[in-house]
Amino acid sequence: MLRNFAEKQMPAGRGVELMEAIQHVPPLLVPTVMSSVGTVLRATEPLRRLAKAQRETGSLFPDLRPQALISWTEAYTRASGVMQVTVSEIPQSLKDAYRETYDVVTLNAIRQHQARALMSSSVSPRVRDYFRRVENNREGRSILRDSEGSELVLANQERLAGRAPFVRVGELEEYIREHLKTKLPEQRLSRSDCGEVGLEDRLFLIPGRALAEAKHDAIIDIERYFSVQSASAQDLELQLGGTKGGRLFQRYGASEKERCHTINPHSLRHLQNTELFSRGVADTVISRRYNRKGVDQSYVYDHRTLAEHLDEMEPETARLAKSMLGPKARQAFDLIRGGKITGPVVSRFQRVQREEGDEAAFEFLNAEAGALHFTPYGFCLNSFAASPCVKHLECFNRCSHLVRTDAPEEQMNLIELSRKYEIHIERLRAQPSKAPNYFTQLAHAEERLAGVQAALAQAPGQPVFANGQNLYEEVGRAR
Repeated sequence: MLRNFAEKQMPAGRGVELMEAIQHVPPLLVPTVMSSVGTVLRATEPLRRLAKAQRETGSLFPDLRPQALISWTEAYTRASGVMQVTVSEIPQSLKDAYRETYDVVTLNAIRQHQARALMSSSVSPRVRDYFRRVENNREGRSILRDSEGSELVLANQERLAGRAPFVRVGELEEYIREHLKTKLPEQRLSRSDCGEVGLEDRLFLIPGRALAEAKHDAIIDIERYFSVQSASAQDLELQLGGTKGGRLFQRYGASEKERCHTINPHSLRHLQNTELFSRGVADTVISRRYNRKGVDQSYVYDHRTLAEHLDEMEPETARLAKSMLGPKARQAFDLIRGGKITGPVVSRFQRVQREEGDEAAFEFLNAEAGALHFTPYGFCLNSFAASPCVKHLECFNRCSHLVRTDAPEEQMNLIELSRKYEIHIERLRAQPSKAPNYFTQLAHAEERLAGVQAALAQAPGQPVFANGQNLYEEVGRAR
């Protein structure tokens, strides 16, 4: 099993941010999970040690004294993470060896290569450019010093003439805290229901914003680079499902087809939930597996087909449904069985089924299947043949019949409508008026915007306004 911190859980007490949970691993996946976790732990061990030392000392460079002078090439590596500090390229064999195992022994071999290269080749232009940017950020004040600790300003095209620039550790840290805030490690302890959790306790640690690795094929010195950060759920989603193919697939895919793959990690949760239902696992067990408080949400993630639902029904009912229901009636029947739609047609169908049996109910549903309306904002099951709904296309006005689907166009329509209402409301507020209709218009727009946002927030297959108005009945009563 995996010990983890569950999302969307109610807090256990004041100040508690994380809720501990346990996720059981299927036996088939145990070797893969153990190997993956072990690999990650080994690869991130230097980051883990550094993060713990940073928190305990309060320093970004816990192995150095604030008054110590270090060479500008070492300061460059500690501030940027980049190990290549000379014009002499790091051998590809060393790069490949490190990326194969992420062993710090190879990391040390790369350091030694660059140290030897400094004796016979010049410093990389990127080092000089980096400290010129530092100087610009500090409004002309250089952070470089000579061996005696005096300020050293680099002239344009200067070859240093034997001068070896140094950097005082405390000043480098001060510069980083002021100008590189997005790279700073999280040194605060988080509170959980089982104790305090530090950055070093998290599994997926990464060198923060190490862009040079992708841009320049750089090797990052994870033992010295100050920026230790934790990969977030958003990072994972971006890497697996980024635009134009998941970024991990783009980088490591063996073929053009593989490089176009994307995965929405949350879809895997829906898939497994549906498979467990299909295998006959009890809803209580499924809900427990996902740390849910009740069984209702498990059915939101149930995407079985009508054929799979029919397999669960009484044989005679299933036979009648397969033989009697047309395509649209089958779709309506599946939605009714899942409790995903309501309305007069649903109520009458259920009453006929109770009082007259399945055959009569299916005949009724075939006749009324045309009542299943797909609107730009969701679908509605209501019979408009005799009395059309005057609120047509205002379903988001708290109508109890509106149910979301997973159609991308529907989501885009709601987003666009929300944007238009927001612009309209902003314009109204920018030019207030004492006219009575001003407040009416503003309230009307705010009410519609709230309805649209509620629709955007609802999961597919669920009523948007379960306790909303039956607009069809309201129209009938007015007439």
